[in-house]
Amino acid sequence: MALCRLIVCLALLAQPAMADWKFVELWSDPLDGSQTRAATSTSDTGVTLHLYRNSGGRVYALFTLPPESGNFTNEGIVARITPQGFDSKDIEVRDTQSRIIEYGRISGSMLRDRLWHGQGEAPAFGTLHDLLEAPALTGAFQLADKTTFDAKWNMQDARLPIAQALSIKIGGVASGAEWEDAASQSLLAAMTACQFPKLDVFCVQKVTACSMNISENRNIDAFETCVATPSLDR
Repeated sequence: MALCRLIVCLALLAQPAMADWKFVELWSDPLDGSQTRAATSTSDTGVTLHLYRNSGGRVYALFTLPPESGNFTNEGIVARITPQGFDSKDIEVRDTQSRIIEYGRISGSMLRDRLWHGQGEAPAFGTLHDLLEAPALTGAFQLADKTTFDAKWNMQDARLPIAQALSIKIGGVASGAEWEDAASQSLLAAMTACQFPKLDVFCVQKVTACSMNISENRNIDAFETCVATPSLDR
């Protein structure tokens, strides 16, 4: 989390372009109050999707309808989500949970469903795997008034925020606690060097510019090379 705070501060200076998906360092699950990291995006019709791990390591999707759309129906097949090019997954909600099968959970305009058991470095198959490989994700949601509400998410820029939120390796994207600790230490060392023997504004600006090698390219070596390379502007 220290890495994320450093990147946020540097990003404010660098002003990177906004993306459809974003990483949230500290997020609270509104259904149980637990705090975790999340990746989030809002669909073309205003449905917000959060992907996150709970304290037990399992990965969940939380869908939140826009205020004007009403609430989910509270039983049966409540949603069908389809990663483009892959099989659909039905999300079923029941009054009581099974000891074997974990059904979806409804709270008004919110629907939560487990996507992955969370064991291993990354899902080898299943809905989360398909979602990460697909160019887009669509959802058809059943509402309390018996109507259907549709949504679509662009997944083109989703891998990095999801890798950060779930601490998994996706297509070579560097992530996980060990990597974040190393990146945080590298950033901190570079910023500390800019303050001795006195604050060097030019140095801070250079570290800020070079930090994109970590925040966007996930490459610590490239960041350190960038910082160490003499500038012709000085």
